[in-house]
Amino acid sequence: MWTWTLVRFVHVTGAAAWLGIQVTLLVLVPALRRQLPAEEVRGIVRKAGRSLAVVGGTALLMIAASGIALARHESSADAHPGVVGLKEGLLVAMVVLLSAHAYVRGRNARIAASALMLVLTLAAILAGAWLTQS
Repeated sequence: MWTWTLVRFVHVTGAAAWLGIQVTLLVLVPALRRQLPAEEVRGIVRKAGRSLAVVGGTALLMIAASGIALARHESSADAHPGVVGLKEGLLVAMVVLLSAHAYVRGRNARIAASALMLVLTLAAILAGAWLTQS
């Protein structure tokens, strides 16, 4: 019993950390752009992004590992394999976007990738919440 409680805890904690990073950047970066010169903003965001990438990467690994375990254990996952597949696809899409975000040039492209990652994250959380109701 405690094992699956711990697995769920890891899954929810990873999702909370991943969402928290995205919301923090969504609020922080525009505020920095309004207050500081562009070059300073780039330096701050780059340094913060590197630190947050470690936390975000860890969170994504937590989500993936615990999600796989839960998908194999939970009866709601067995009853709704399409929702589990959707969540897996959303996770893959987020990892691809995160990787692309690191290499893409141009502010608008990075903003678009970030916004899409946030939307995909919220969709995955909504799907997970739906699974807990089933």
